[in-house]
Amino acid sequence: MNQVIRFVLIIYSFILALLSVVLLYALFDTTFFGQILSPLTGVVTDPVNKFIYLAIVLLLMASCVSTASYAILSGKLSRTRIRQTDIGSVDIGVDAMESIALNSAKSAQVGIKSAKAHVSSAKNGAIRVRIYTVLYSNVEIPAMMAKVQERIKKDIERYTGITVESVSVKVSRVEPVVAKVER
Repeated sequence: MNQVIRFVLIIYSFILALLSVVLLYALFDTTFFGQILSPLTGVVTDPVNKFIYLAIVLLLMASCVSTASYAILSGKLSRTRIRQTDIGSVDIGVDAMESIALNSAKSAQVGIKSAKAHVSSAKNGAIRVRIYTVLYSNVEIPAMMAKVQERIKKDIERYTGITVESVSVKVSRVEPVVAKVER
């Protein structure tokens, strides 16, 4: 899910949660709204309507919590990927997949000074890999990063059996190669 959509869902659920808390408070303090919402005051003073009102407010609060948790958790990959074998199951953690991606990127020997990896879920049980790199200045970026993408995809699929939908490489900085002078 897009980060903007997740952010909007979080704000939406926060506003609804705040509204439901105010409405819940109005259930117990009938003078809270005063003359502004006098029809609502009539609803919360009738004993039969009070239970209907309480059910609606609790349903509103439950939808806020579920919307917020969906928006927050939808961008994260579940902790493990489970592979079933004849003997049992193999749990492959997100950290393991990120480590494989980092090792693949660094072992490609394309001038990567440092890198960070992030793995997220994609459709049909596949994953997306994002690599954030700092390169040395003597690197032909398009050709070498294509090599890194291919290597990461191949290694993760070979070592884990999990399909890689895409590998995105972001070059955040290029640093000069500094020659070390030994004495």
